Amino acid sequence: MTSKRRLSSNSRASILDAAQRVALREGSSHLTIDAVAKESGLSKGGVLYHFPSKEALLVAMVERLAAVLTGIVEERRPAHAHRRCPTLHALLDASASMDWLHSQAPSALLAAAAEKPELLAPIRGELLQYRACMEAETNDPDLAMLLWASADGLMLQLLLGVAPFAADRQQELVARLHDLADAVVP
Repeated sequence: MTSKRRLSSNSRASILDAAQRVALREGSSHLTIDAVAKESGLSKGGVLYHFPSKEALLVAMVERLAAVLTGIVEERRPAHAHRRCPTLHALLDASASMDWLHSQAPSALLAAAAEKPELLAPIRGELLQYRACMEAETNDPDLAMLLWASADGLMLQLLLGVAPFAADRQQELVARLHDLADAVVP
């Protein structure tokens, strides 16, 4: 990779990081090219060079989120190969991943959903693929979906700062979901 291409890739990542910080700290209504430029330390033209519009920035944020989710699930799925419905177990792990929460990546979902819900298509596509995997791995994909939704609900409560439990308790609760999955998912 040339140094110019690496610099461009680093700039894109820095801009996306800045956009996520702005969205998380100030809310999606304050996610503007100007705010991202200020947060990233780049000029507005520098941001627009990489992302010609706010919509392009949001799309890139959601695509990166989908890639993060895929990376976590694919990394953790082999560890659950011995279990029924390894995809469910990998998704439970992804929901409980503190790296995922602290990466600020979920702010991309909130910003895109507030701005233009159809921008969520990349993440929706990933989730539909995981649903298809669970359908192939279990006789009760609806039950698997309910357990997955429970883990995501715990994550969302922590993300929004409204969880009725301490953050370190999330791991214990997701461990219970793993146990339930082993016990009840056929």
